[in-house]
Amino acid sequence: MELIFLEHCYRWLKPSGVLVLVIPGDRLAVCDKVLANHFRDKKAYRLSAPDSEKYKQVVLFGVRRTRRERDQLRDADVIRARGLISEMSRTWNQLPRLPGIPDAAYSIPESRPVDLVNRGLPLDEIEDMLPKSAACRQAQRVLFGPPKQITGRPLTPLHAGHVALCAVSGMLDGVFGSGESLHVASWKAVKVTDRSEEVEDDGTIVRRERERFVNELTLVFASGETAILR
Repeated sequence: MELIFLEHCYRWLKPSGVLVLVIPGDRLAVCDKVLANHFRDKKAYRLSAPDSEKYKQVVLFGVRRTRRERDQLRDADVIRARGLISEMSRTWNQLPRLPGIPDAAYSIPESRPVDLVNRGLPLDEIEDMLPKSAACRQAQRVLFGPPKQITGRPLTPLHAGHVALCAVSGMLDGVFGSGESLHVASWKAVKVTDRSEEVEDDGTIVRRERERFVNELTLVFASGETAILR
């Protein structure tokens, strides 16, 4: 993973930019090819913070080579650099600690202003266009069930239990009234908890809880007023 990360991210550095790579010391060797080919003036230090010692971390500094510097690089130089990096990986615990006072200075090149470009999908536009697409129309019968159509009269009068079942199943949802009383009604079943306390003869307080379901009706009127009835 260290090599995958480095191969992906080092390209963000402009030529002559400075790399600061914090990595477990024994993983330096897997990155030797990238570091040897693309970076010069490399220095590695052992980190001494408790968490860094726990994960065997070292920090490596390096300057990214320009295209001209890479073209002038000889194979022997690359082989020698890879050998030094592999040796540092084997003996990472013998590297000098990162000093509190800098013993080297790197010149940071000036960067140009950053242009932020959004290459993502316009999700809002896609969401608006999706219902009008042929694919959505073909899949609509599968994705969305047909609206419920309830007609006719029951064979016998409904008692309270039947009405409650019709209500919480959504069969009584809809738009009702007219004018100022125009409203949308939606039923559902909700669980409520009844709590009570009783004091025994010896002074002991007994707390009881009882759960039950009740029918809840939500009303939204055309005027914007809302109400929840149980």
